[in-house]
Amino acid sequence: MKRAWILITVIASMAITISCEKLEPTPQFTKSDVSFSVTAAVTSVAVAAKDSLVEVISFTWIDPQYSVGLSQSKFRLIVGAAGKEFVSFSSKDFSGVLSGGLLAKEINAMALKFGGVIGQPITLDVKTVASQVNNNEQKNSNVLQVVVTPYGDVTLKASSTSVVCTAATSSQVGTSFTWNAAFNGYSGVKMYQLQYAKGGTSFAAPTSVDMSTLTKSFTQLELNKIALTYGVSAGTTGPVDFRIKATNESGTLLYSNVVTISITPYVAYNSIGIIGDATPGGWGTDTDLRRPDLDKPTEWTAIVYLIGGKEVKFRADDDWATNWGTSSGGNIPVSTTGYYKVDFNAGSGAYAFTLVSTTVFNSVGLIGAQSNWSTEIATLTMDPTNNQVWTGTIALTVGELKFRANQDWGYNWGISSGAAKNLSGYGVNNGSNISIATAGTYFIYINVATGDYFFGKTNSKVAYTDIGIIGDATPGGWDNDTNLTKNPSNPYKWSGKLTLSAGEAKFRADNDWAANWGDASFPTGVATSGGPNIKVTAGTYQITFNSSTGEYTFAK
Repeated sequence: MKRAWILITVIASMAITISCEKLEPTPQFTKSDVSFSVTAAVTSVAVAAKDSLVEVISFTWIDPQYSVGLSQSKFRLIVGAAGKEFVSFSSKDFSGVLSGGLLAKEINAMALKFGGVIGQPITLDVKTVASQVNNNEQKNSNVLQVVVTPYGDVTLKASSTSVVCTAATSSQVGTSFTWNAAFNGYSGVKMYQLQYAKGGTSFAAPTSVDMSTLTKSFTQLELNKIALTYGVSAGTTGPVDFRIKATNESGTLLYSNVVTISITPYVAYNSIGIIGDATPGGWGTDTDLRRPDLDKPTEWTAIVYLIGGKEVKFRADDDWATNWGTSSGGNIPVSTTGYYKVDFNAGSGAYAFTLVSTTVFNSVGLIGAQSNWSTEIATLTMDPTNNQVWTGTIALTVGELKFRANQDWGYNWGISSGAAKNLSGYGVNNGSNISIATAGTYFIYINVATGDYFFGKTNSKVAYTDIGIIGDATPGGWDNDTNLTKNPSNPYKWSGKLTLSAGEAKFRADNDWAANWGDASFPTGVATSGGPNIKVTAGTYQITFNSSTGEYTFAK
């Protein structure tokens, strides 16, 4: 107990001693009462893209004289749209200095962000906010107004500005465009379109292509189509203008310089046929070839029955104005009768005739999902005049199927790749399945030698004597048909090259309205019996029509 009292006495004595000592006062920092303001070296800015990294405007502000000193002071330069009270703004920070500036690209991006238009002045509000480094004692300066004229900063370049297109080199790159990123210094979303238009029209009616990269290449084929569309005649040279349209998320538009490409197009054939006394049509009617790859416009093919000891030539658009034969221009002799795979390159003139072996089958039918792929859905009937042609009228459900012979997979026909949903095509042995997209009863046709097949309408299985096109868009108006040409190898396929005016047209059979077809689509569609008039755009077209399926094309 005595020890406890001793301890209490010691503590009390120490407390009395401490209370008698004089303590230093807590530091007191005087709040700055200096009026804060900012001035600008210039009040108007208009510079070029080449000066984007140059400081084009500087600002000076007074020392707010914070008690912590200038080294512990910071300053934020704030820029916003004039009269908007800085509801939206851009900023740049400085520390421990009494001045700061903006690069051309920085103030340019700010002007564009707040609604500026390239080449047109816009007024911006500017102020400076001062504070200690810990953000205490914020001071707002006076508001300045600066007029800024934004510049455009996107430049379009082309690898070639003169392109001579040829059919033989149509798949090669004609020219490649490159451009730099627009709105230099602007960090928001930017969108680009490559626009092209007929030369000298100031882009009155441009075609726009959305771009996700800063480069775009055009093949000669693509340039050829563009030039022809803008009225440049084959073999002559004409200008097509290109430019970049850039847009940022604020809606600001920016156009690049214009690059003019001089394009010399070639004739893009829409029809190549084989003709001669060895062919089904003799010297009077072409048997049309087809393009197996639409991206290769010079390559044409078909399987055609030819008579040995006779001759053939190739020609374009059912006309002798452009035709091809041997290297000396003569007729091409055919040595042996039979079916040939005929390949022809309209660019180089190269051709090949490969004899195809054929078989006369006991039966040809359809097999597919409708019968669980276990047995034929139905069998077709051999044509009495051609043992390679089989037809039939069959009810089909939605699903995939194939043709096959003799109820055996040794001979079967599908398409070359994928699952075709078109009403017609060219089958190949062991090809992929054919897809029936719509259930119904179909008139079915296949030539097992050529692979040519279609699924037509049951009310259009008649092989007509004549098929024509009629209407105010046609040469004969609504009074007279302009007849198409029947394919000698397929009596349901018709074609012809015609110059049409703007207006309407329909297909009809045997110069009579009893059988006529139309549709609302152009330039391709599937016409129906008694359907609506086809609205035609003026031009010269290679026209094709399948009188059984109703499929048609108008190709320029």
